[in-house]
Amino acid sequence: MAMVRVLRLMILSLGLLGALLVPAAAHADASTDPSGFRLQSSALTVNENAGQAVITVERTDTSEEAQIRYITLGDGVPCGPAECTAVDAIDFTSVKGELDFPVGVASETFTVPIVDHDVSGVPKTIQVSLFGPSPIGMASPSKAVLTILNDDPVTPHDSQNPLALPVAPDAGNPLSGATFFVDPDSEAAHAALQNPALDVIAREPGTARFGSFSFGNNGVPNIATAVSRYLSRAQVESPGTVPLIATYRIVHGLCGHASDSPADVASYHNFIQGFAQGIGSYRAVLFLEMDSIITMPCLSRHGKAVREHELRYAINILTANCPHLVIYLDAGAADALSARDAAKYLRASGIAKIQGFFLNATHFDWTSHEIRYGEQISRMTGGEHFVVNTGENGQGPMRPRDIVHSGNEVLCNPPGRGLGPLPTADTGYRNVDMFAWTTNPGESGGPCVPGAPPTGVYWPAYAAMLVQNADFNVR
Repeated sequence: MAMVRVLRLMILSLGLLGALLVPAAAHADASTDPSGFRLQSSALTVNENAGQAVITVERTDTSEEAQIRYITLGDGVPCGPAECTAVDAIDFTSVKGELDFPVGVASETFTVPIVDHDVSGVPKTIQVSLFGPSPIGMASPSKAVLTILNDDPVTPHDSQNPLALPVAPDAGNPLSGATFFVDPDSEAAHAALQNPALDVIAREPGTARFGSFSFGNNGVPNIATAVSRYLSRAQVESPGTVPLIATYRIVHGLCGHASDSPADVASYHNFIQGFAQGIGSYRAVLFLEMDSIITMPCLSRHGKAVREHELRYAINILTANCPHLVIYLDAGAADALSARDAAKYLRASGIAKIQGFFLNATHFDWTSHEIRYGEQISRMTGGEHFVVNTGENGQGPMRPRDIVHSGNEVLCNPPGRGLGPLPTADTGYRNVDMFAWTTNPGESGGPCVPGAPPTGVYWPAYAAMLVQNADFNVR
């Protein structure tokens, strides 16, 4: 009998130890002791500007001293049927600890620090869990979803200062005077740790690109969460800066008859609605739908109408819901599309409602050529301003031998290219709001040459070539 008693004690001890060691997400929310520890509710909320969430733990049995442990967790663990979306140190500060309940005490509290981004945007969720009760048991609920409501008052849109900069920008250029976000977690920044020469790229503002690839398989539940995480991180890591972002979502029907099936229409509308929700009242500069206009000539007449409808829808949703977003729409490149056609497509796509257009996004054309081209388009669109991508055009385009079959320039990882003019909103050209690196220098154009990784994957060797051949002058 003594041996049996010892074994029972060992099993009990191992069970208690396991309860302390198993992550909170693994505990079942079962009512094992109706008078034991419990949270006030399984659904909790806190306003972002409260600064902290106060969590109350209760018990019915107060006849003896008792203890309960708690932990809060963000992205990567379940928050009900979905994953939590709040990020530790960006949206909140994760806490863990123990509450001691003296005899006669029925409730105690602990606090969770909340980061105030001073925005209106999508809510974020946190898992709150109780575990390791002693000596009493645990009642239900022992888990809760804490929702952070990002509902701070919104500064109204100001057409003269849409980014809500501390000092109003020069007339006509809403980017003038802005400092742009340089991502310390960019691929270029990581590559620069191995090759310091790449710091030339890493220290400049890049452009975060969003599309169907931004959520789903990577653990991010939706596009709203994806863009909101990036913008909130930028605000926390570099307060006062303006992030540059881009969408590359219109990928169906690049040539031929673009699809307007109900499923495709709904999918794109859901993407844009979520994207707008994720931006909310954050400040940002958006390069909307890269390649959307430059590929118009290979669409059927119906395909063009579908594309123009998609772009008008996106512009209407974004301008209605994102008061501090400055939008530029793709207008191709000087060596790919006539200025007259570009202007026609831009007008039909709703450019009159946004700041302007951007050029050279996926090309390597000379900056001076793109400025002349942009000025032509500007005159045909009522004086719209524009942005020129200068990330990889310091040595201009590489012309193929067979232009008829290969196009006007080599677009997939052409050798011998270099960085162009550094990003700046002080371009010296009245209608050019910015020289920007809308495609991040060093990203592969695809596995078209030996050693090249897939499209969009950072290729440090190519980035090093761009640095070696850099020419920051306007040529």
